[in-house]
Amino acid sequence: MKKTHLFTALFAVLATVINAQNNFGKDYFCLGEYKIANNYFEQQISQSPAESYYYLGEIAFTEGEIDKAKAFFEKGIAANPLYMLNYIGQGKLQLKTNQKAAETIFATALKKNKKNVELNVAIARAYYECGMKDIATEKIELARKYGKKSPLVYTLEGDILAAENNPGEAAGKYEQAIYFDPNYTVASIKCAKVYESINPTLSVEMLNKVIEAHPDYTVAYRGIGNSYSQKGMYQRAIEAYTLFFAEKNYNIEDITRFAFAYFFTDQFEKSITLVDEGLALEPANFVLNRLRMYDASKVNDSVNGLNYANYFFTLKSEKGEFIPLDYMAYAIILTDAGEYSKALKIFNGMLESDPNKTDVYKELYTVYSKMGESGKAAASYKKYMELMGADYLSVLDYYQLGRAYYAAASSLSNDSTEIGKTQFEEYIAKADSAFTTVCNLTPDSYTGYLWRGHTNALLDPETTLGLAKPHYEAAANAILNKAKENNGVNGNQKDLVTCYQYLGYYYYLKEDKENSTKYWNMVLELDPNNANAKAVMDEYSRPAKKK
Repeated sequence: MKKTHLFTALFAVLATVINAQNNFGKDYFCLGEYKIANNYFEQQISQSPAESYYYLGEIAFTEGEIDKAKAFFEKGIAANPLYMLNYIGQGKLQLKTNQKAAETIFATALKKNKKNVELNVAIARAYYECGMKDIATEKIELARKYGKKSPLVYTLEGDILAAENNPGEAAGKYEQAIYFDPNYTVASIKCAKVYESINPTLSVEMLNKVIEAHPDYTVAYRGIGNSYSQKGMYQRAIEAYTLFFAEKNYNIEDITRFAFAYFFTDQFEKSITLVDEGLALEPANFVLNRLRMYDASKVNDSVNGLNYANYFFTLKSEKGEFIPLDYMAYAIILTDAGEYSKALKIFNGMLESDPNKTDVYKELYTVYSKMGESGKAAASYKKYMELMGADYLSVLDYYQLGRAYYAAASSLSNDSTEIGKTQFEEYIAKADSAFTTVCNLTPDSYTGYLWRGHTNALLDPETTLGLAKPHYEAAANAILNKAKENNGVNGNQKDLVTCYQYLGYYYYLKEDKENSTKYWNMVLELDPNNANAKAVMDEYSRPAKKK
């Protein structure tokens, strides 16, 4: 009894494997994966010539190679006159030019196979693919009459609905096909494709089941990648696309999606590699040229970026419409190339159409900073933060704002005019306010305290008031506390030297030799060749001059 069960199980496994092998090419053909299907059937000609020639003929038909399709169908009939699908293929070739002759061929094929669902569905599909939907619908009903539970009938209905942009009803038909045959992989993958945009989570679940049952159906990974991309889970999408691309059966659309996934995860060099591969196949591809320009704007590739941008904007009339992000990327590239006036013209033009375009103000900050217009840079970043709103700002934003106002104040530090002095003090106050916020948001970090020190030192350049002293002391303490947490490892030695130098100089001016010496020695411990520390300690080592 045990042996019987063992052999039954063994034969069941073998049957499953054989069935999967036999369905592989057909499934991939039905999924529109013609390249994979074509390779499969070319290798299967010696084993199953009639079937292989039929599908090779169907692939040729879809690619518009009618003579080639005709030759394949004839070879299929010669190999096995009883394999009726090749006759259906011959009939399809005549539907548009001689419908009566085609119908005669169909009738002959069905003469002894009237109730064959596969043949009836193939005929229905032939009518639909030749633009005769009404007759195709009639033939589908006839196929349903002979096979109410056949997944082929419902899958064809789903294909027609999907082609007519009716995803909801298409999914319903595919689900019916799955209901009647849970192992029909084609319906599962097609249904998952429909759900990519409307329910990506369900799509991934369906495709994972496909892979679990058929690990060699790597096309499922494409769908998983697409679904994760729809959800904005680009790193997960990359993992799936990587598995799919390993089989080398991808197309331009796949390259584009994979490249965008890399772009959205800031992996710009990898995105560029894929885009360049795609452009080698389709140099005028509108979307890939757009993405290539975007990538260039992210990696500061101003030379190539300008070339890509200039070419991209010539594609408008034939390939598509431009969007604000296109102009944004172009202006960023112009900024990197030092063509500031052109960049400003684009950015200001974007603000004319939409004064609340947040990202433009952030880019204006960069342009004005590179131009040395620090006051305008600070104003631009301030406007960016106002439009973003406090709930969406990070500590980095306040730090960046503080740096912008600090730079603006520095540019006026030698301005002796009343207007200049007033503006200088205003910038100092705004910088100090921004860095105070940094301190409040990250009290354990030294950065805010350090820059409050820099800002107040700028306001008190002679160090006569010691305005920066409490801030540098706080910064030094924060650095030392962080070092303790890291088992004594100090990763901010340079900034700690800055704090000690200020404190040493402050006490030097106060003629507090004891404290001054303490801080200059601390400087020398960190930076033995520090010229300032050496000079002061050398002075202290000499005998005091008599008054």
